Amino acid sequence: MAIKKTVFILWISIVCSLFIPVGDSAALENDLAHRPLEHIDREPIVFAMHNLGCDMCNRAMELFYKDAFSRLGYTFAYNLYPLKRSLAESNAGRIAGECARAQMPQALQKKYPNLIQVKEPIWESHICVYSMSPDIQVDGWQDLKKNENSVIGFSKGSVYLDRMVRQYRSNSQTFYGALNYTQGLRMLVSNRIGIFLGVSGAIDSILKEEEFRHKIIYNTGSLGTLLLYPYLNKKYAHLAKPLASILKQMKQEHIIDQYVLMAQKEVFGPAQKITISTGFQPSQKSSRNIAASFSSKVSGIVTRAFALENYQVSFIFRSRLTAFNMAKDGLVDGTILWRKTKNRNDYFYFSIPLITADIVFFHLKSKKFDWQQLDDLGRYKAGIVEGMLYEDLFDAAVFSGRLSSQTAENEDTNFKKLISGEIDYTPVILESGYEAVKDLFPQKTVALFTHHPKPLIRQNFYLLLSKQIKENRKRIGAFNQRLYHLLKNEFDRR
Repeated sequence: MAIKKTVFILWISIVCSLFIPVGDSAALENDLAHRPLEHIDREPIVFAMHNLGCDMCNRAMELFYKDAFSRLGYTFAYNLYPLKRSLAESNAGRIAGECARAQMPQALQKKYPNLIQVKEPIWESHICVYSMSPDIQVDGWQDLKKNENSVIGFSKGSVYLDRMVRQYRSNSQTFYGALNYTQGLRMLVSNRIGIFLGVSGAIDSILKEEEFRHKIIYNTGSLGTLLLYPYLNKKYAHLAKPLASILKQMKQEHIIDQYVLMAQKEVFGPAQKITISTGFQPSQKSSRNIAASFSSKVSGIVTRAFALENYQVSFIFRSRLTAFNMAKDGLVDGTILWRKTKNRNDYFYFSIPLITADIVFFHLKSKKFDWQQLDDLGRYKAGIVEGMLYEDLFDAAVFSGRLSSQTAENEDTNFKKLISGEIDYTPVILESGYEAVKDLFPQKTVALFTHHPKPLIRQNFYLLLSKQIKENRKRIGAFNQRLYHLLKNEFDRR
């Protein structure tokens, strides 16, 4: 029966080939390159997965590799190995390859010549420093030397960390290779080591487990980023390019992020809740492209970054001043979007910038409005949102009465005051200003508005997490790492 089936498939292939024009050979080759690959046997592709002690990481890795190889016509399985042993197993061909490893230096590549790097990273990891003391702060490898007489721990068999620690440690420092991240964190808690180095995503995940959940372990800084790649034994060299293509596509579709969320839910259960206050109301017009709106973009990136840490975000909408004060007093966990000022450091932890945007002056086209320096604004009346800080010199001029102004609860009220003639101009973030007028007014009225081309300031805006809430000290570090990764991916796709 099997012989008849093979003959039939061969006959179909020959007949079909007679009807393929010669000029279409390139198109056919391209089509075949994107079809599932056939292989002789049905044994699964078995990779080495590093036994770091992170169940969530292992499950997430399993999910997206199963998806990736299924698209190539293969099944996938993995074996857990220590870092060093996995190199020997995959180089010897007893397994097909490695799930995630930093780019091997030339000397190591010579030692393991049978391993081929897949030219698309599976993940960008952040190497961070963990300590029981918040006073230890690092910003790059050179800062390791500041922690004199400390014992530096990291996972045994990590060629990259071993090399970097030897290069940057001081003579008074010793280092210790733990079996995995879980053992390293246990040594940290028991004060057998002073700091522990590792991939933040994996360690932060382990810290959510019951054993460490109530321990105060600080992420005290980043040593840098590290790209992790799949490696294949040379017997599977034909899979390197197709796998790279599939991984790139999956990252563009945010599928890898989705599998991380699935793994978190399986391992840790339902997501934790976090509440963010904001004065930026989402669009109320269903006909508009909500997904592309300014407020949706900002809230979307915040939601995604927190979701990767197993948090479910709820946004509540209040006036700007109320939203700020609720977060300041710890009634909600945090608030968006705000400038960074010195006195706010007393009350909040700041994210890395969510957006960089221009604050411009909106006015009516019929109003002869112009300015080049602050004194030019003296002949106009400004509409200011209560509690909003715009730019230091402008704010001081308004506060002192040097510039005439009226205060409103929100930006919507100021746009209505522009129409009524009560004010002459109002400072607003460029994108959110036009979004607001399109929500508030019919198209004929929208056409009456414009903005002055000279911005008051180009400014970074941040998520603020309240210092009144104890957990926020840990949350902000985890959020910043996830946000950095998401923003970098968005930038790289442009």
